[in-house]
Amino acid sequence: MVWIHGGGFVSGSSSTQLYGPEFLLTQDVVLVTINYRLGIFGFLRIKDPKFHISGNMGFKDQVAALRWVKNNIIQFNGDPNNITLFGESAGSASVHLHILSPLSSNLFHKAILQSGSALNPWSEECNHNAVTIARLANKSVDTEKEAVEYLRGISVEELFALQTTTIAKAEPGSIWPFGLAIEDSSNRGAFMSRRPIDIITSGDYNKVPIIFGYNSREGLVSQLNKVAKGSFKAEKPEHFIPHNVNFKNNVILRRNYVDKLKNLYFSGTTEEEAVISILGDAWFVVGIIGAVKGHSQTSMLPIYLYKMSLDTKLNMFKTMLGINDIPGCAHADDIGYLFKTFVTPPIEADSTEDISLRNVLKLWTNFAKYGDPTPDETEFGITWKPTKARQLNVLNIGSELSLSVNPENKRLELWRELYSQSQATIKYL
Repeated sequence: MVWIHGGGFVSGSSSTQLYGPEFLLTQDVVLVTINYRLGIFGFLRIKDPKFHISGNMGFKDQVAALRWVKNNIIQFNGDPNNITLFGESAGSASVHLHILSPLSSNLFHKAILQSGSALNPWSEECNHNAVTIARLANKSVDTEKEAVEYLRGISVEELFALQTTTIAKAEPGSIWPFGLAIEDSSNRGAFMSRRPIDIITSGDYNKVPIIFGYNSREGLVSQLNKVAKGSFKAEKPEHFIPHNVNFKNNVILRRNYVDKLKNLYFSGTTEEEAVISILGDAWFVVGIIGAVKGHSQTSMLPIYLYKMSLDTKLNMFKTMLGINDIPGCAHADDIGYLFKTFVTPPIEADSTEDISLRNVLKLWTNFAKYGDPTPDETEFGITWKPTKARQLNVLNIGSELSLSVNPENKRLELWRELYSQSQATIKYL
């Protein structure tokens, strides 16, 4: 099982402080955790081919790691013909991109995507190039040649400071500054030369069994800002309209959808609760379910979907931020049910934490071993059914396991309508 860490393509590592192997190694699997270049060093894009910096270096690092695993894992008692790629958040989006990239063909056999897909707005094509970034420090930069000369002339520390400035200046609802670059198809070794949505709908990708999933309160990631600054920062509903939905300067139509989002999310609740809800949908759930639907229509192999609502002392993100009093399963809380982290508490036998941990570990490793998370119905008393093109079967992973169909459908109707306003996004849901 090969793990790709998250961190918005700008932070994180495979450190055992966050990804301790102790839990997974009880399940008779071989675990590999990898690192890759991040931020400016991993995802800077220069369009002029003569500079040979076409972007996606971080993703190509991941490909190199997968090739190493494929060629060498047998020396560690691993099976090179049974490799499962899994990740969370930006790591999950990375896993999805490997499903879509020709460079990753035949390097893995199953995939688990936790809280991220290539259709999430923060993981889509990034149009920040070297000029945009260099001009933050040097206003006289106008061309890529000048940008390259400037960036090559400053220290690593200055580059990192510039990266921090770039992230800080990113406007809500704008394109995340670091991530996927769509490379020219003539570029030998291109990681991706078409938009992810177009690859999914074409069916021309690496067909493997997939588990997609999201947490019940992904939007609690908004609490990061509150904890850091001591106060909640309200966001306007218009900030959650996807940046690639093109209203063709139709201000009235755009305003209409802002009002619809307000009515759906901001009516009858506090502004803080509304932002948690809309952020979770806009940044995570909509893109994940859109990807599930797309793959269910173009792949004959099983596609599974889960919703995690576990709320115990193992919820990593909430424990880390000291917000365990807020109910639900936040973004990154699921990490605590796979890895021993620096905030993992002592676990009593047969406690809620112990049972929840064993359930998640068994579902994940069953899938890694057999391609089926519930191969024996007696193990859980339930069979996790794959999704169908028009029927999204979902496993609810909470204090108990249960099945439901077409989750979040009512809220998704508005997003489906919103995406249909633009040719660029009409296929998303």
